[in-house]
This record gives sequence, C-alpha cells and structure tokens, in this order.
Amino acid sequence: MRFFLPVVLLLTLAGLGFYAWLGGFRSATTSLQTNTPPVLLAGQYFRGPAQAAEFGPLFRRAKEVQDARQLRGDLANLYFDNPEKAHDTIRAFVGLAVADSSQTLPTGWRYRVLPSQRRVVVARVAGVGYLLAPDKLYPAIQEFIAAEKLTQRGFYFERFAPNDAAEVWAEVK
Repeated sequence: MRFFLPVVLLLTLAGLGFYAWLGGFRSATTSLQTNTPPVLLAGQYFRGPAQAAEFGPLFRRAKEVQDARQLRGDLANLYFDNPEKAHDTIRAFVGLAVADSSQTLPTGWRYRVLPSQRRVVVARVAGVGYLLAPDKLYPAIQEFIAAEKLTQRGFYFERFAPNDAAEVWAEVK
C-alpha cells in the first residue's frame, strides 16, 4: 500500500511526458485567408455514417499509398460537412494533396479540385502527432469563428505533412 502513491505518480508523469512528446501542449495558430492557388486532391469519396466500417480503411489506404510512394503528396481530407457535428451522414474525400495530375492514380481513386479564392479560417500546428492534431485545430477554428463573428459554411480541409505539421481550413462567409 505504501508503494501505491509513488507508482501512480510515476505513471502520471510518464503519461504527461508521452503527451508532451506527441506535442499535446502545443497550441494552434489561426488566421483568416483567401486560398490561392487551387488544391488538387487524389483520393476516394465517401458518403455514410462516420462509424461505418468502410470509412476507416480509406485513411489507412491513403497512408499506404503515400508510404509506398505510389503518389507524392501530403495526407489530406476534404469534408463537405462539419465532421464534429455530422452524426448521421458524413460526406468526405480522403486521400492526398498532390502537386499535379500527372501521377498515375491507384485503382478506385480520382482527382478532385478544391477551388481557389475561397475565404477560409486556417488553423496550423507544428510538431503535433497525427492523432492529436485535429483536437487542437478544430477548437481553434471554432474559437476564431466565434471571436470574429464569422459564419462557417462549406468545407473543412485537413492536411497532414510528414514533419508533423498539420492544418485545417474551414470555409467562412
């Protein structure tokens, strides 16, 4: 019983250290921008419940395509609805942000263009692991939208660079 408190303390410190190592204490920066030029995406479209068995494998497939160097680009997802609020059905395009359309696409993949000249709130964070980044970026966007009295509309665009730099764009009026 006398070892219980030190063990709990050590486990807590180890957990906090791991969280810090993943970048959990870093905060996102936000700004209002107009996106230029257009962003070219290569991937697969999904429509259905976010909990659907078919949704998760799309992300794994995108990572496999990137790791196998079938396509060169950053992991990227385009949500046509707010992914945090879409409980019944989500519409998404999951894949990679690529530089041009000269690359041969994997079977079942297609290109999609995110048009330019859209007014977006951009949240960026660097040095944060892929799993923690959305929990940093989406709240930062929502806080910025509320503080600036903007209205969110349209898409959410996520991009995850290999160096643990991540960003989310949210289209606003």
